Amino acid sequence: MLKKVSRLDYFTLQVFIGLVELKSGSAAAERLGTTQSKVSRSLTCLREVLEDELFIRQQYGFEPNQVAMTIYPMVQTILEQYDRIVAATIDKDAEPFQLSVATYEQWSLMALNCVQQICHCVDGGVSINIQPWSDKVSQRLCQGKLDCSISTELINHPMVNNYKLGDINHFFIVAKRGHPIFTATDPLAGLFRYHLALANTNLHEQQPHPLENYARSKKIEIHVALKSPSLRMLVDHVSHSQDVAVLASAMSVSYFENRDDLDYLDISDIWRETSELESESYYLHCHKGIKPQLASCLKKVLSEKLIEMQFHYRQMAQTRSPAGESGDDANQCSCH
Repeated sequence: MLKKVSRLDYFTLQVFIGLVELKSGSAAAERLGTTQSKVSRSLTCLREVLEDELFIRQQYGFEPNQVAMTIYPMVQTILEQYDRIVAATIDKDAEPFQLSVATYEQWSLMALNCVQQICHCVDGGVSINIQPWSDKVSQRLCQGKLDCSISTELINHPMVNNYKLGDINHFFIVAKRGHPIFTATDPLAGLFRYHLALANTNLHEQQPHPLENYARSKKIEIHVALKSPSLRMLVDHVSHSQDVAVLASAMSVSYFENRDDLDYLDISDIWRETSELESESYYLHCHKGIKPQLASCLKKVLSEKLIEMQFHYRQMAQTRSPAGESGDDANQCSCH
């Protein structure tokens, strides 16, 4: 048996990890910069040495069996030890870990740029590769082509861990300064008199916005002028029209808080008290291929960032006059 095990070299173990995580011979070959034939030979070697099939061929690729999933963390540990041996013999500073993350615009601008300065759980630090949100993010994460993503939707896949970062508990009406919506006695009802600009984060499923579901349940006619995952596009649009944007989360505040051409109304209490309107949460999704300590560190850093932004908004809101008031005080920031 010892003679057999000696055939399990570093490359063969890398192939095993790639097949478990990516469930595809071609994807594993692409990750390792090799050919599919070499991956196939390594898989044959693994099966002969361990005397188990390890993977079941499915229509879409390879599915690891129970034995493969049992030894997967052990193989990860072995490869980590190999890497430490190599690192100990190299006389230079460790290279930063390249972490690929896909997320919404507001997270990439306000949170992820600080991760590389805060995450110290990996030798050499962490370098962030921010990628834009798209309808392919979940699929690419499950295939191991992304390390992490942040969204409001859980990703149910055996190779993905979901970590809750916090709840979305702030909601805003944003419109051109002086817009009639700011003097409406019932802002929620008043919204439907105008064309709306809504944040669209569920690109793949094309799920309706909570306001669309609310309008349907109340049999209210709704006019949507624009849907976009870009908050910058939404606020720019309403600044040049009579349309009204509805934005969620304290993470969106920086897009409109200091603009002279826009005003906003905090409708958080109204939103939470309206049973037909849904509230969501932010989640960090990590592929199981990244180190658990790095995933834990990311969850901590990003959760703290969300709390920080919520606190910033509450502090700012305490000194702001309600939207629609006249006078110099109306140009200062505060709560409703």
